[in-house]
Amino acid sequence: MMKTDFTKKENRNYWLRHPTLGDPSFDTFEKLGNTVHKSEPPYEWGVNGSLFVDPKTGHFYLYGGIYPYGYATSQTNPTRFLIYKSTDDGKTWVNLGYGFELGFKFDGHQSASDGCPDVVMCYDEKEDTYWLCYDWADNNITWENAHKSNNSSDSGAALAWAKSPEGPFKRLEKPFFSNNEQYGKLGIFSRGYASTLLKRKSDWIAFTLLDSGKHFSWGLACMTAKTPNGPWSQPVLLLSPERPEYYPAPVEFHPCFTTENKVYAPATSVSKNRNYQAVFSASLERSHLPSSWCLASDGGVWHSRMMADEKYGIWGQTIHGFVHKNDFFVMYPAKDERGFGTLSVAKRKWDEPFSDGFTFSGHADKSISPLLVSYKDFVLDAEFDFTGTIEIVFDYAGILGPDKHDSDASPHKQSLSSYYALVLKETNEYKLIYKDQFAKEDVLFDGSCEGKIKSVTIAKSNETVDIIMNGKNVAGAGIRTSSKNPIAIVAHEFSVLNCAKFEIEGERLPYILKYNSHDAILNAGQAIQNWDDEKTLDFHADEHFTGEGKVKAKWNIIGNKFSVYSPKSPKLGVMEIWVDGCLFGTANLNSAVDELSKPVYSVVSLEQGNHSVELRPFTGKIAVDILEVEGNCTSVN
Repeated sequence: MMKTDFTKKENRNYWLRHPTLGDPSFDTFEKLGNTVHKSEPPYEWGVNGSLFVDPKTGHFYLYGGIYPYGYATSQTNPTRFLIYKSTDDGKTWVNLGYGFELGFKFDGHQSASDGCPDVVMCYDEKEDTYWLCYDWADNNITWENAHKSNNSSDSGAALAWAKSPEGPFKRLEKPFFSNNEQYGKLGIFSRGYASTLLKRKSDWIAFTLLDSGKHFSWGLACMTAKTPNGPWSQPVLLLSPERPEYYPAPVEFHPCFTTENKVYAPATSVSKNRNYQAVFSASLERSHLPSSWCLASDGGVWHSRMMADEKYGIWGQTIHGFVHKNDFFVMYPAKDERGFGTLSVAKRKWDEPFSDGFTFSGHADKSISPLLVSYKDFVLDAEFDFTGTIEIVFDYAGILGPDKHDSDASPHKQSLSSYYALVLKETNEYKLIYKDQFAKEDVLFDGSCEGKIKSVTIAKSNETVDIIMNGKNVAGAGIRTSSKNPIAIVAHEFSVLNCAKFEIEGERLPYILKYNSHDAILNAGQAIQNWDDEKTLDFHADEHFTGEGKVKAKWNIIGNKFSVYSPKSPKLGVMEIWVDGCLFGTANLNSAVDELSKPVYSVVSLEQGNHSVELRPFTGKIAVDILEVEGNCTSVN
């Protein structure tokens, strides 16, 4: 029998990471000093920012974007940015006040553009000039017209310069990105905003975050110019869910940073729990080419802390920073116990991104992460510290995916069903449960410990399971399990698990995971109104999506086999199945009578690893139900 400790950093990729479901992180970031910015009315949401080190003085600057609660638009209190300064490598900070004066109008604009929350600093050594890249909005912008082309208001991205990172700043008379000018030119994306400016050998490049409104999809575009004064090229779409390969979604970019001649574009989950951070990268000199970009980190970048200032975990934008003497300093946003924004600084060694032990947390809702390996019989030894409520799950057979097509999505009810679990509470209570396919809970036994629960042994053999807690026998129960359903962990709302040992002894077996249709539609950057809810057909998922024409559905999977499930019906046509951007085949969903959902197309010969599976209509309507994925546990890494 093989023993594997899944808290060892070399085993970190055995855990599934997902923007909506959860992210066990082995990262080495530690908070530096106290919270830099704590939001107060009328700017309750200070949840964006950037970090800059002045190459001339070595001083640190944090530019904090502040918003009214809920990103509300307000002419009385327009979104703005504050400048914080540190002269001791980020240990202490001084608030220097607002970065821009109010009342500036771009050439040809009738309204002032005071809304400028998201800024990133760049230094031009040759000209000894500091360039500030910022997003902007006319004062009469509203969320009702922000995604529309109109003559009454506009927004986008622009530049300002100064001879000091503290200002005063001179705003250029014309923005380099206008949403009115770009409307309809970037596919599903209808708004560009937060941007980063970087200098290259022979030109300048600006990376602009794109939003798609009701598609709940975000992208990254670039523009280039010989000088910051322009003229600027037309934007090129670099990164978005429309890319054919494995591409985690939904995630939102901003800002980018550079080191060692590479540019990195972190992107944060926009689900209810946002600890998942993806990082994309490219050679700086080739970063204007979409083909130069790759996924450098599929989660595992960031962990939350058990702090009142960070109760909701990372929230707002993603991390941003710089590498200074092999220390990677980052600014990060969060929300505190009031639901107000906070901005803090953390650091780690650039060349030591991971350590043994992981952190896994739930905040506004639960998180779940299965292992990419299964066991029929096993002995699991776990050592940990936690707050709130956690579950150690086995025989996991739920259907993974979001609960809605929206930002702030949570794990679907079906993601938290069909499994056994040992549920542990910080009040020292425990219970062994079984959840059926409808998430109905059956308690097999329960009790409480005399002291804090710090260790657990779960021994499963044949159809029995025995529990040892803090070195003492607790209870046993009879169960039934499958050999291909994996072990998983669940963190409840406002719960944080710091795990030092998760060692499993047993025969490793291939794993099976299932994914729902919301996952596929969000991953494909679809507008939900283009899909129908076909209630008369029988699906495994709670949702019954059918669509035709230019619709598509896409799953990002880790494995080497998969099966597409769909009902058949006289109402349905023929479906195309694409894998990693290549057409693999078709499935005929048309039948004389309605048939229950079952596998209609399977692929069994993929190389173990990351893949995309996309469904498109060939003729008529298609139905999108679940995708069943199988993986080979011997080659996850």
